[in-house]
Amino acid sequence: MTGSSTPSSQTSILVRIPTPLRRLTGGQGEVTAEGRTVQELLDTLERRFPGVKERLYDEAGQLRRFVNIYINDEDIRFAQGLETNLKKGDEVSIVPAIAGGEDSTITNTRPLGRQGGPGRGGIGASAPQAGGAHRPPHSTESLWPA
Repeated sequence: MTGSSTPSSQTSILVRIPTPLRRLTGGQGEVTAEGRTVQELLDTLERRFPGVKERLYDEAGQLRRFVNIYINDEDIRFAQGLETNLKKGDEVSIVPAIAGGEDSTITNTRPLGRQGGPGRGGIGASAPQAGGAHRPPHSTESLWPA
């Protein structure tokens, strides 16, 4: 099960930062941040690295549709979303979904983890999108403004 049911205090969590956000973290691909829930963790990231929230949330204050967040390789959308609890030892990955070309593929968005990499289902491994020809309405440039 992801996270604990009743965290007693804020916990320092390892967060994997995607390449487009690393200019905000001084080039760091991994940072630690405090939070009992994913929401608290993202709030902490915004305080430490101003501008992160602008890139993760839309104008309505909702997590952007094509921003995926994983706790220990589990998508938070299948847990309690931003209210998912975190516990000591959890690792959080922020992964942007990347739309593919004319064949309507989407890049696999699962975090690489310790054994990921090219040819192992990590970032860069294309898989057909469910539902055929559906394409996301936004390009990655609109998700990650300069």
